[in-house]
Amino acid sequence: MKKTALFAMNLLLFCAGLFCFHLTAQTGAENKAKEDAPPTSLLDRKIEESSERELLELKVASHQKLVDSISAYSRAGSPAGSAYRLAEAHANIAAAEVELYRHTGEKEKLFAALKARVEALSDKLRAVLLGYEAGAVSQEVVCATEIQLLDALLEQKRIMESLSTP
Repeated sequence: MKKTALFAMNLLLFCAGLFCFHLTAQTGAENKAKEDAPPTSLLDRKIEESSERELLELKVASHQKLVDSISAYSRAGSPAGSAYRLAEAHANIAAAEVELYRHTGEKEKLFAALKARVEALSDKLRAVLLGYEAGAVSQEVVCATEIQLLDALLEQKRIMESLSTP
């Protein structure tokens, strides 16, 4: 009797495990199908008829997709998700947001985007300096990153001064 009950219990657990594995594989296949689906292309739309604001919003959305992709690589521990690439992607999305909010005239969002861009470029410079110390990055990359940060700081300063003066 004990052997029969033990066998039945093991069989039940085995079947439950197979069912869970099936559900996991099915969900993974659905996610993979979504990832493999071709992205909607700008060529599929009548892009010439879009307003400047719509184009800027599409630009921000594209940068956000790139940030999400690099973040996923980062969480997975892939070199494609390096701190340098992630900081650069965040800086690019902030630059696109600056462009959008400059166009729309939303001052608070513009200030937040300017600040986010400076923070992201500061993070990028920290990552570049670590790479330089490790011998993986050249002096030219360090200088180029410093120039990007200086440009962002100057832009932030100029915009804040221009919007604060009557």
